[in-house]
Amino acid sequence: MRSVLFRKDVMGWSLYDFANTIFSMNIISLYLKRYIVEDLGKDDRWFDIPYSISMVIAAIVLPAMGAISDHSTKKKMFVILFTITCCLATGLMSLVPASAVMVIVLLLIISNFTYEASMPFYNALLYSVAYGKEARFVSGFGVAFGYMGAILGVLAVGPFVDMYGKQGSFLPTAVMFLLLSIPFVLWVREKPVKFPGKATIKKGYQDVWDGIRLTKKYPGVARFLVADYFFEDAVTTVIINISLYCSIVLGFSESGIRYFLIITPISAVIGSYIIGHLSRTYCLKKMLNIIIWGWVISLIAFVFVENVVLIYILGSIVGILLGGLWTTSRPLLAELVPQEELGRFFGLFSLSGRAAAIVGPLLWTTVVYFFNPQRPMGRFVIDALAIEEADQAALPYKIGILTLVVMMLVGLYIFRKVPTTESND
Repeated sequence: MRSVLFRKDVMGWSLYDFANTIFSMNIISLYLKRYIVEDLGKDDRWFDIPYSISMVIAAIVLPAMGAISDHSTKKKMFVILFTITCCLATGLMSLVPASAVMVIVLLLIISNFTYEASMPFYNALLYSVAYGKEARFVSGFGVAFGYMGAILGVLAVGPFVDMYGKQGSFLPTAVMFLLLSIPFVLWVREKPVKFPGKATIKKGYQDVWDGIRLTKKYPGVARFLVADYFFEDAVTTVIINISLYCSIVLGFSESGIRYFLIITPISAVIGSYIIGHLSRTYCLKKMLNIIIWGWVISLIAFVFVENVVLIYILGSIVGILLGGLWTTSRPLLAELVPQEELGRFFGLFSLSGRAAAIVGPLLWTTVVYFFNPQRPMGRFVIDALAIEEADQAALPYKIGILTLVVMMLVGLYIFRKVPTTESND
């Protein structure tokens, strides 16, 4: 099994995960929202609403495109097209003056949409480089490799941020994403589709509708997709806001935030690799269930724990859980549906995740707005709990975290009746 990792196509597929995670870490998780909120003086809505708009576009467009890809060998082409566009938009952010915040917002929408747009096609290409239990293992390796990319990304842009501020991270991130995607372009060969045909937008949306109806044919698919919606809702919102939470609630310095976001992906690398191995033997449903319960406990702990050492330990645990979620969810869906329908159902999988990424940030920014100490709701809670003045700024963000816990629990309730699966060997 280990020898599969040394194949050029597997390495090229995994390196793309390495490359795109640099973007998600540096732009979405670490610097862009903090640049807008802390440096430009805007509130959370200036990031969260544009981010959600990009996800609305993705939710509308991508399922049909995924269905179209089932009828032609266009998955790799779409990945390349969206990657180039994402890198261009990200690089251009570095040239925009602070006064032109609306331009930053527009580039955020473009870059995040194109980043997300590449993912269903990239996920489906897993089964062009591996199959069955081998695909489970490669999926875990890809996620682990991706978090190595996150570590490299944080370390590589650190000197630019020290010299030019948070905006200094944008151009080097774009360059790294683009250059590290080249092995994917050169080494991954897309397998021919089993049922080729003319691909049209109309047919794509018809296939999406057929796919929704087909969830009745394949037991557990609909439940899995709805449960994943709630899981992704919470996880995506954590990813977007973790660095701002560390700054405002935990009081971390710039270097402290950077170290925290290096430790977390290191844990994700280890966790993804181990969970990828375990998934070859153990039930994916049970593993995913344990992973989500781990998320629930960890998020609650984040609200109440103040010790710095324990916070870093929690960050490590969250990293393992984050890697484990994506390592197990992709192959679990693939084992619930026929291989020739992967593009269609990964499109629906993307729709579930993207819809969650619309609601999650909007829910977060609404909670933060209404529980702000200057708002009546926030003042009521502060007075009722006798919260000290030094802790009042943290209140809306802590309530935001607890809201995400509720979303996770709803997802777990729905996930109960998803059937166990066997690999498609």
